Parts: sequence; structure tokens; C-alpha cells
Amino acid sequence: MGKVVLAGAGSGDTGLLTLKTKAYVENADCLVYDRLLSPKLLDLTKPGCEQIYVGKENHKHIMKQEDINQLLFEKSRQYELVVRLKGGDPYVFGRGGEEALYLVERQVPVEVVPGVSSSIAALADAGIPITHRGIAKGFQVITAHSRKDEEMEIDYSRLTDETVTCVFLMGLAHVKSIAAGLIKAGRSADTPIAVISNGTTPTQSKCVGTLENIGVKMEQAKLKSPATIVVGNVVALQDKLNFFEKRPLFGRKIVVPYIEEDSALHGENRIISKLEELGADVLAVKVGRIEPVIIEEFEKKISSMDWILFTSKNGVKAFFFNLKYARMDVRKLAGCKFGVVGKHTAEELEKHNLCADFIPKIETGEGFATELREHFLHSDNDENVCLFSAKEASQEVIDILQGCCHLHKIAAYENIEVPVEKEIWQSTEETEVEAVFTSASNVKRFFLALPKNVSVKTAYSIGPMTTQALQEEEVGTVVQAEACSYDAIVEKILDNRKRKPQNYPIS
Repeated sequence: MGKVVLAGAGSGDTGLLTLKTKAYVENADCLVYDRLLSPKLLDLTKPGCEQIYVGKENHKHIMKQEDINQLLFEKSRQYELVVRLKGGDPYVFGRGGEEALYLVERQVPVEVVPGVSSSIAALADAGIPITHRGIAKGFQVITAHSRKDEEMEIDYSRLTDETVTCVFLMGLAHVKSIAAGLIKAGRSADTPIAVISNGTTPTQSKCVGTLENIGVKMEQAKLKSPATIVVGNVVALQDKLNFFEKRPLFGRKIVVPYIEEDSALHGENRIISKLEELGADVLAVKVGRIEPVIIEEFEKKISSMDWILFTSKNGVKAFFFNLKYARMDVRKLAGCKFGVVGKHTAEELEKHNLCADFIPKIETGEGFATELREHFLHSDNDENVCLFSAKEASQEVIDILQGCCHLHKIAAYENIEVPVEKEIWQSTEETEVEAVFTSASNVKRFFLALPKNVSVKTAYSIGPMTTQALQEEEVGTVVQAEACSYDAIVEKILDNRKRKPQNYPIS
């Protein structure tokens, strides 16, 4: 019989996933997961892991709790490790206790891994400390979930202490009745209250008011679940401590087409991470996959080379893939020099304990080839040069280097097109989007898969070739980065910032 781990996935932000839960998800043979989880967490599972969705919405259950309990028991008899991944914390209104007791009664080994509850995390990202010296000496967390067509069973007389913060979970439809209940029990009508929707995520928004006026404000706000309700004087601190929503790109939806490489994101990963750090809601759209090419007679082709050139990190990876595949002794490369198109490619080379002998001042294909040409023309030696690049690489570098050295091009990797999942667009309601493009191939593949009801109003381009490809498409505005780098394209996005107000403050 296998082990069942009840693990909390946190409140929405994938960065709040604990290291312990991450390790269990990565090693799970079966993952049973809830609705309020980021799809990114499913990508952590190993190949062959069975993924079972048992999500619940208000009054809409994919599977009854009794059936979930039975499912966990059955899967524990089938697999060595079953992970029950729940939003927030398993024991904070997550019915984790019921599942644990059911399994323990049937002699199933159980472990519980706590998660970051929205009762604390959503407040923090909304600028509201759940406790604060001199304002709130404690807090109470209450479920506002009710049975269908029945009144909530909340004893408001126990929630009247003005020095205690009250947090209500699963109560978006009951905000007005909660406020009325608290006032009737004795809390002041001008007590601050905030309703936080999609807390800790880039789509977070909130409505702030008082117990007296929150009902009217909520009608205007039209917030969506999941939502966290907080009542108490600490809400008044939200404007000063609202760091999360004050990030420069908060409220902006940005689409990033990307190439999958080694089961991870390609260079776009740095862009995605940076945009998310700056507050953007990033929609990553996979349009391709990088795969190395097995090079026949690899050792024979490169052992006589004076220079080996790389125009991307992928070329470096493909080179060492073939070095290992051919079982070639790296000492046979003694005396060979290495040239790279830029610092990021140099960093990839350094991972293999090799330093680049040449990095151009202008980190583009043209700058790389032009500076190398000058070097070879002034060299006393007749250089043998091997260029590792993509199968579909541009001829630009080859054309510039022709005639100044003995140039040999090796197609070391290929960018394979993958069909774009139609479901990816269900996560956005926009009909006009901003998008970031780091190659011309990304442009062509992205626009072929773009739904007819969605258009690109602003496209950010990493360089001239990508810009040219964008100009052939129906794009509202094309903005090209000052330099051909990921940092430069992020700077352009920051320069073109437009904030979307998402808050409804006290008036």
C-alpha cells in the first residue's frame, strides 16, 4: 500500500509553493488536485504521473467529498506515492482532516504538508497586515460558505471585538449579509472592510469600503471568485502597504510565445520571470520545441578546427550533447578557440568550464560576424572555422564570414513547430493583447494559431528580423528594443506602461 500526502499548494501565486510540496509533486505517481491551482503546478509532475481533477466550485462538484475519499484510498493501493494537492492549506477549510481520518481508519500511511493560506497571503498582497501592534491583537478566520439555498451559520456575536481582524473565506456572494450581520451584532458601521479577488495573482483586484457601504460598492466592482473578505481597522493600512499592486506592470496582460527547451522555457523564461516580477499577468504560449541534431562523424568534423562559433545557447548545448554522444575526449579540443554571439551564450559555455575567446561588442548576429571577419582578415593563419547553428538559421553570419576563413556550418539543433493548444486562450477575455516576440519564427507560428477574435494591438520585438516578420502581420504597433537582448525588450515594455486601476477605495 502506498502513501498519501495531503499538501497545500498555497493561495494562487506559484512562488508560494513550499519546497517540500514541490518535491512531493515532482515525485508523485498520482496527483489528485483541486480547482484553484495554477496549471504551472501540473507541469512539475514526472512523465507517467496520473493527474486527476476533483475541483469544486460553489454548489458545483466534479466529485463528492465521499467519492474523493474513496478515490484516494483506491489510488493508495495502486501507487507508491499519491499527492492530494489542495489550494491554500489542507486544514484551513480544505476538508483535509476528513480525508486524513478516512485514510487512517483504513491503515493508509498519511502525511500532511502545510500550505500558505489565502487568509494571510491574500491580505498581505492587498497591503493589509492581518495583525498590527496597536490596531489588531489577533485574528479570526471564518468560513462564509453556505449550503445551497440556506442561510450561513455564523454567530456574529463572537466577532464584535474591534481589536481582532475577521477574515471570511468562500463568501463572495454573502458580503452584504456579512456586513449587515456584523453591524447588527454591534460592530461599528464605519468599520473598514475589504474584499480581495484572486489574491496573490496578477489578476488580483479588491473593493474597499465600510460595513455600511460595501454592499453598494460591490455591485459596482463586479469582483469574481475566489475572494477573501477582511474586516477590521488594519484595512485602513492598505494604501500605504500596497506594494504588490503598485508594481509597474500590475494589471497588464502580456502574451509571450516561447520555445520549449530541455523541458523548460527557452530564453523567453527570463522575460516571463521578469515581467511577472514586475506585476504583469503573463500568458505563455508554446509555439515550438528545441531538439539537438545527432551529428555524424562529429569528432572528425571538429577535431581539426581552429575556431568553434556559437550564435546561441542552443548551439552550445547541442555541441556538448554531441560531444557526449560521440564519446569524444574533450582534451582533443586543446588549442581550439571559442567565439560566442553574446554574454548569455558565454554563460552557457562557462557551465562546461570553458571561457569564450571572443565576445563581440555588438551582441547581434551581424555584429558578431563583422567583428570576427576583421579578426580573420588580419590573422596570419588560414583559420578553419566551424559554426554551430540551427537548421533554419539565417544566412547573415555565413554571408559575412565567407571568404575570410574556411567556414564549415553544422546544423546542430532544430526548432520544431508544435501545435498551439486552443485551450490556452480560455484564460483571457481580452480581444486585444500585448505580445513579446524574440524571433521571426515565433511570429509566424503565433499568428497562424491566433484566434480570429483576438488581435495584437502592441508587439514588442527583439530585433530587426523579428520586426520585419511582425510588419507582415496585422499588428497595431510594433515596438523594437534598443538592443537585441531580453533586458532591452523588458525596458521597452516598461517605457510603454499603462496601468489598469483595479481598486475601489473608501469614499
